[in-house]
Amino acid sequence: MIKFDIISGFLGAGKTTLVKKVLQSLNSDEKIVLIENDFGEINVDRETLGIEGFEVYELSNGCVCCKLKGDFLLTLKQILSQNVDRIIFEPSGIFILGEIFDIFKDPEISCKCFINSVTTVVDAQNFSKHQQGYSGFFENQISYASTLVISKSQFLNLEQVLEVEEGLRTINLTAPIISKDWSKLSNQDISNFLNVNPEYTLHESKLFLAHNFDSLGLKTSRILGVEKLKTILETCKNGGYGGVVRGKGIVNTGNRFYEFNYVDGQYSISESTDATTGIVSFIGKNLNKDKLTAIFK
Repeated sequence: MIKFDIISGFLGAGKTTLVKKVLQSLNSDEKIVLIENDFGEINVDRETLGIEGFEVYELSNGCVCCKLKGDFLLTLKQILSQNVDRIIFEPSGIFILGEIFDIFKDPEISCKCFINSVTTVVDAQNFSKHQQGYSGFFENQISYASTLVISKSQFLNLEQVLEVEEGLRTINLTAPIISKDWSKLSNQDISNFLNVNPEYTLHESKLFLAHNFDSLGLKTSRILGVEKLKTILETCKNGGYGGVVRGKGIVNTGNRFYEFNYVDGQYSISESTDATTGIVSFIGKNLNKDKLTAIFK
């Protein structure tokens, strides 16, 4: 039977970073396939994960729990016809996790594949904000998790991390919570949360939420200096491009490429050593798409 591991989490929680850690920790003898679902029109994570050299199936411009459900079903059946040991699925940040279980009622899938683990990444820095502003998506992903992995804990003190853990426990009573700094996550830690739940219980989903988010994604050849990129992200923070919740991308600064990540007013910029093309994606509410497009096109 093929293992199906889900690595979920709200927008900007750090799912792709954890996926990379998982890939680095797993047995190299395993044949592993990734399925990437991005709500935006263009998948930035597909570009960065493709650099890692793993086979990646991309589903963009919608969510597999609604608009792309049929596409996901066909993609999964295609993968299951191959010689594969493990499938890692990174859904959109506004994914309704409970909806995935309907797909595993299909006998053509359930006879070849089973849900091995459901890991939900939780952004410690934005826990309260996301719980208050997006409680439906946020709490659904937490409640269905077999393991909860807290990200960005290194930016909080111990008392703040404990408060996040207490908040998680009110939503999910049983899932183990991993809150250590990710730089200290061992291969054994990762193996534990991937493989300690071999009989994960399928649940019925009774929650239906509208995806009332805007998205903009595009490839860009525009050369932007780091300082200009910082100005753009500060404008996002101040609402100049609408209610940007999540932004990510790779831009050419002239002599090298830089990757940026923006989550609810917090952002980071780092050099990307392997990138060869510019690509950006923004998700939020009431986005000013014309302004954003004008900057990057």
